[in-house]
Amino acid sequence: MVKLYLDRKLSREEFHRKIFDGDLLLYRNSPGTIALCEYAKTLMHEAFGTKDPEMAQFDMDVEDFVPIVGALKSKFTNDEHTKKLIKNILIEYGCDINKTYFDVPRLRVVSHGGYLSAGVGYAYKAHRDTWYAAPHSQINWWMSVSPLEAPQVMTFYPKYWDQPCKNASAKFDYGEWCDVGRKVTMSQIKKDTRNHPIPLEELYDRDGLKIITDAAEPIVFSAAHLHATSPNDSGRTRFSIDWRTIDEEDIISNNAAKNIDDESRGTTISDFIRASDFTPISKELMDKCSD
Repeated sequence: MVKLYLDRKLSREEFHRKIFDGDLLLYRNSPGTIALCEYAKTLMHEAFGTKDPEMAQFDMDVEDFVPIVGALKSKFTNDEHTKKLIKNILIEYGCDINKTYFDVPRLRVVSHGGYLSAGVGYAYKAHRDTWYAAPHSQINWWMSVSPLEAPQVMTFYPKYWDQPCKNASAKFDYGEWCDVGRKVTMSQIKKDTRNHPIPLEELYDRDGLKIITDAAEPIVFSAAHLHATSPNDSGRTRFSIDWRTIDEEDIISNNAAKNIDDESRGTTISDFIRASDFTPISKELMDKCSD
């Protein structure tokens, strides 16, 4: 049974065991998470000028909204300061930054009412990150930039933690995603034609579990959890931040969530950088993770 832990102080071993057992860890905000959200807000306001970023969609054609959001997301993801802020958060949460690797953080944009549900504003259908070729030892960190309302949250499907879901991951190849899918993101406005590994069956737990958090309060969970973007009809665009981590010791010891239905090809492991100095993950660890 999946359990929720609120602001629980855990040893490194307990933290990883609970994550790979399917538990969800919820934390209050910290100086580090607040700093990251504030930096995201700074970039958001720079991008939209005098417009409120959460309300701008109501004053703009979607074709004008997309290039602003695309540039904003790219700036946030690739900025060196963003990486330093992630490093600070990992230190706060007790991660060994010499053995912890993270992929570049993403700023997600979910518009109100389906104004933009493709490309840079893709509303993710139910999926496991592992269907997108993520390592099964990957840990996901997600938090909102502003306080959430019920229609803006993510939906988790904990009943599928230990039950397979028929899905299209067998057709997902990460190399193809990098070569093709990422390059057409900006052109996807009315419809997203990229090869997403979606469920191929109707979920019996359609309502799932929705967790409403305040700004900068992380939800930490396994990449193997089935989750989705909830339809946003809150009247505001939702901005959220997520990043992923893997631990060197987990890779070496093959400590990970069980694979119950992932058939994707390739691996995202080469995207990860060491938290201490931002150097790429070593070939030795990449090969070990791919074994």
